[in-house]
Amino acid sequence: MLVSLVEPESSPSSAGAAAVAHAGEDVVRRYSPLVRRIAMRTVRNLPAHISIDDILSAGWLGLVEALRRRQAKMPEHEFEAYASHRVRGAILDYLRDLDPLSRKLRQASRRISEAASELVGRMGRYPTEEEMAAELGLDVDGYHSLLTDISHSGHARLELSGEERSPDPSPEARAAQHELADLVTEAIDALPERLRLVVGLYYQENCNLREIGEILGVTESRVCQLHSEAIHLVRGHLGLKRR
Repeated sequence: MLVSLVEPESSPSSAGAAAVAHAGEDVVRRYSPLVRRIAMRTVRNLPAHISIDDILSAGWLGLVEALRRRQAKMPEHEFEAYASHRVRGAILDYLRDLDPLSRKLRQASRRISEAASELVGRMGRYPTEEEMAAELGLDVDGYHSLLTDISHSGHARLELSGEERSPDPSPEARAAQHELADLVTEAIDALPERLRLVVGLYYQENCNLREIGEILGVTESRVCQLHSEAIHLVRGHLGLKRR
């Protein structure tokens, strides 16, 4: 079911090597101990077949991204804390991608959001479950099953900007964040009533899935599907607005 929704990805190792080359000798010399320290701590708890070189390569991707976001006046000790966070995050992303199922579900999640964006643009409203399933080439039961699998894998969450917020954001970045928050509010307000209720109960009232199921009179598994559907529709709405 997932095969038709995914595309091949590039090698993390080759991307990491390019990141190191891009960083330059001075940066490599200064921050190599930080990247290696985090990589060594991580690899101690991993199976022997996972290469330390690949872990280091993933860590350098995170470090280069942190450097790209660094503000000119940011103190070195603050940057090292921020860079450590980015390095750990990049390594964890790489480890998650080692699981073929997780990788396929992430790509399927992206395809669902893209389909939602296409349908919203075409119809001027959020699509129904039947319309989403047809757009993806699935029946409704298959669509529900995919939403459940994506939710259980941890991919049914809002990644608002596609990027983590920069440290010490500029006035322009803060303005962009406020604009994005307004777009998210608009997207949630436009959801069908039932999905809007699920989002409100989950994020504003801090209800768990079982409690939401009791309120709606459905199973916890169905709430899981509804939550996943709402997140993908909001992502699709955001994607359309930001084209």
